[in-house]
Amino acid sequence: MGFVGILFALFFAVMLTAIFRLVFRNTGPWGGFWIFFALMFFISFAAGEWAIQKGPSAGGYYWMPGLIAAVVVALILAAASPQSPVRKRNLKKKADVHDEEEEEVFIATAVLGVFFWILIITLALIVIGTLASKM
Repeated sequence: MGFVGILFALFFAVMLTAIFRLVFRNTGPWGGFWIFFALMFFISFAAGEWAIQKGPSAGGYYWMPGLIAAVVVALILAAASPQSPVRKRNLKKKADVHDEEEEEVFIATAVLGVFFWILIITLALIVIGTLASKM
């Protein structure tokens, strides 16, 4: 069910990205729309393909594990992410913010960036491996 899984993963990624970008104004520590979208897509697809096939199905594809995994990861990213540098700059204009705090946010974002790319590469390999095994 690779193609149906891709469609569901795309749908979940679009919906979650739109909700978190437009409603909550937060797309994780990287602040990029496309980065958050790619992460939600990969996680939704990987969980939908690898998790135990339970819950409602559409066309023989069990979509609930992918949705749950993507929502959980999106919530964790939104809750754990520091303020974006743009918002931090705006706050600096309004209040006297120390450079040390800005440096700490930069370091935390850089560390998260390394883990992000490890996660993206791993998830991309999962997607490629899953699709290749179905051919």
